[in-house]
Order: sequence, then C-alpha cells, then structure tokens
Amino acid sequence: LYDTPDATKVMFVEKLEELKKTSDPVVWRYKESQIRPDWITALSGTISNYKSAAENPGDKYGHISPDKLSKIIKECVAVSAWLVDAQAKQASLPKYEKPALLCADMEKKNQEIADYANDILKEPKPKPPAEEKKEEPAAGEDKKDEVPKEEPVPKPEGSGGNDVD
Repeated sequence: LYDTPDATKVMFVEKLEELKKTSDPVVWRYKESQIRPDWITALSGTISNYKSAAENPGDKYGHISPDKLSKIIKECVAVSAWLVDAQAKQASLPKYEKPALLCADMEKKNQEIADYANDILKEPKPKPPAEEKKEEPAAGEDKKDEVPKEEPVPKPEGSGGNDVD
C-alpha cells in the first residue's frame, strides 16, 4: 500500500477489509472474555435465586405444589451442571481458540430458566373459602338509627375560648 505513492481510497478500503478479516475474530474473543465473568455471575445468581425460592417457598410460594417446585429445582440443577461443564471446557482452551462458553449461550440459558420458573411461580394463591355472611348488615342498620350520645356544642364566636366562671 505504501509502495504506491498514488494509492486511492479504494485501495485503502480493500486493505482495511483484508486486515479486519484477521483482527475481528481477535477483538470478538477479547470482548467475549471480558464480559464472560459477569454473565457467569448473573447466571449463577439466577440459578441460586430460583432454587432457593423453590426449596424454601415460605408464604409467598407455599401454595404451589411440591411437584412443580421440584421441577424448578431440577431445571436449576441441570443449568448449573451445564455451566460447570462449559466453564471446565473453557478453562482448558487457549485464548486464541473459539470460546466453548459463549455469553450469548449464557444469556439464552438465563432467560430460559427465568421464563420456566416464572411460569410456575406466578401461579396465583387460591382464594380463601368464602365464609357465610351473617346478619351483621342488619345489626349495622340498627346502629345507624341511634343518635350519637354527645355532639360537640359549637362555641360562640366572640368567646375566644377563655371561659372563666
């Protein structure tokens, strides 16, 4: 390129495209390696949150059947095993190889487990059984007919609140 003093813009663009063919994969692997720990943390956090919600449902999720909660736990264990396996594969690879653990895959797994667990956990609590209404409204009507025992008597405007006997 620098051998020709009369290089045109087209020549520079072609040379740039040629260089990008080799440099783009390197840049992509670098960026991938930089954000991978964040995605591992995010996916691990999602797994632990849903697993703990399913193992200890408490009042919030106590109404959901144990079978459904065990499905969430199984899914969490499966994704966790996948993550550990992929991390082991990635650790054995040199940095110049294509990564075995892609952030896009972790994002997809994170979304899948969240959707799966949310579908189960969003099950509404059953309404408490309706109690028979007693005749309380009739008793309340009797109270409406009663006159209050004492009504506050308004003070005359000129007294100023200093009543001395």
